[in-house]
Amino acid sequence: MDTPDTPDLAGALMARREGVRPNLIFAVFYALCFMPVVGWRASVVWLSAYGVLQAAEFLLFRAGRAINRPAGRRIALLLLALNSTVFGSLAIASILARGPWGLVCGGLFLGVGVLKTVVTSQKSRAAYAASMAPYGVYLMVTAIFAWRLSGASFFGVAIGMISVLLVFSSTLLWRSAADALEAQREAREEAEEGRRVAEAAVDAKSAFIAMVSHELRTPISAILAGAEAIGRRPGAEPALRSEAELIGQSGRMMRSLLNDLLDLAKMEAGAMRIETVAFDPAAMVTDTTAFWRAEAARKGLILTVEGLERVADWRRGDPTRLRQVLNNLLSNALKFTETGGVVLALDRDGDHFAFCVADTGPGLTPAQLERLFTPFEQGSASTARTHGGTGLGLSISRHLAHLMGGDLTADGTPGQGAIFTLSVPMEPAQPHEAPANAAVELAEAVRVLVVDDHEINRRAVALMLEPFGIELTEAASGQEALDLAQAAPFDVILMDVYMPGLDGRETCRRLRAGAGPNRATPVIACTATGNDRDLIECREAGMTGHAAKPFDPRDLVAALSQAMERQDEDTRAAVA
Repeated sequence: MDTPDTPDLAGALMARREGVRPNLIFAVFYALCFMPVVGWRASVVWLSAYGVLQAAEFLLFRAGRAINRPAGRRIALLLLALNSTVFGSLAIASILARGPWGLVCGGLFLGVGVLKTVVTSQKSRAAYAASMAPYGVYLMVTAIFAWRLSGASFFGVAIGMISVLLVFSSTLLWRSAADALEAQREAREEAEEGRRVAEAAVDAKSAFIAMVSHELRTPISAILAGAEAIGRRPGAEPALRSEAELIGQSGRMMRSLLNDLLDLAKMEAGAMRIETVAFDPAAMVTDTTAFWRAEAARKGLILTVEGLERVADWRRGDPTRLRQVLNNLLSNALKFTETGGVVLALDRDGDHFAFCVADTGPGLTPAQLERLFTPFEQGSASTARTHGGTGLGLSISRHLAHLMGGDLTADGTPGQGAIFTLSVPMEPAQPHEAPANAAVELAEAVRVLVVDDHEINRRAVALMLEPFGIELTEAASGQEALDLAQAAPFDVILMDVYMPGLDGRETCRRLRAGAGPNRATPVIACTATGNDRDLIECREAGMTGHAAKPFDPRDLVAALSQAMERQDEDTRAAVA
């Protein structure tokens, strides 16, 4: 049966077991030092006896097994007392052999033993008492010898009082050390509990963000798809097209804000990742600026690109994240510039590339520059009211620059515009053929099964894919998708990851485990989160691609095209 002190005793015994080797080394040193005092025979006998007891401690005090039972506990405490008895006996031998000088040496040696007991028994009151009791006896004996050797003078009394004070002081020291260890243990437990609470809060926050993003992306997808469908409707009036474009712009703004919040959550959790692929920086810059030329023309601004030829060779990097940063910088420059224009200047120094965005806007004050890259901070109090936004873009952009091994800096003077410089290293890469145009790949009829529990999402996908002549089949649940997949073959399956009941991952697992016509059909995971853990779990479930919600028509078609291209490659490899 365990006593309240049993765990502490086990800890003390384990600490003593770990100190057996240094104890033996010091014991050899002590024996050599006392050999002139007590003689070599007494030193060898003492060292042998002490070594045997240390070996016994090492063998018995293994993982606390010696005290699992009351008998074992008594044996352990007896062994501790014997150890101290043998260790302190060298002091008595010294007194008997050398008289007053032996008394001095022995007294100092007993002090060493007392301090060693305090150090090695800090976790257990029982271990301290068993180890300290022999030293208490030896100190009393030393006081008696001192009384006799001094002729019953005051010196003998003083040594006796000092011995008592030594025992008392060592007990206080042991108590203080035990309290400190207890406080340290409680602090560790509190820190561990705080860590668990923090991890639970982070998990809850991630789950909340995933849920909210999933729910928000559903209506955003519908807004974007509906606006695009209205805008391309044959015979639509200019006013209707203008209103559709306004709706589309609002939807894209909502998607941008949501993406910023998700990126911030990834950044805080350390889950934001950078990929490295071969790409053409010049083509990336051309595509990015082409997207903003319409906005510049609408405001009567001139958007210029300089030094494009300096980056006209293939490199390894993350074109998606580079485009994200450049989009943010160009968006801000056009947003805050009323007259003049925006210049994207490109430069390089070996493998280091610089993308410099300069505008003719209101510029930046030193105070604005100081807080510019702080999350949720904007240039002034009126910025959010006038231009909107969360104040996250620049903070996320700088974080992305650091992840890519570079930096994002800002400079500006009030009334003279602002300059933002993105500098990143990119290693050389071999050119390869650009991926085939998605629209060309999907020119022929393609059978697609879209699985989503939200009707709005299914209708949005139908509107996006309608211009490509795709044969679309809808399923509102995982089980319905499995039933349809057993009845007819499909070229691609768009699978919502988070659905009530049978979710997308389990549906894919069952699809892969079955024997129907779609066992090897590409399955594209459709999710609003897109974090690394989700994507890994989707791949493990058998999904072959990923499309982020809310869907962008070009990205969705590209995902379909890539899935079919990989499928064709696998088929050709199997035939070969």
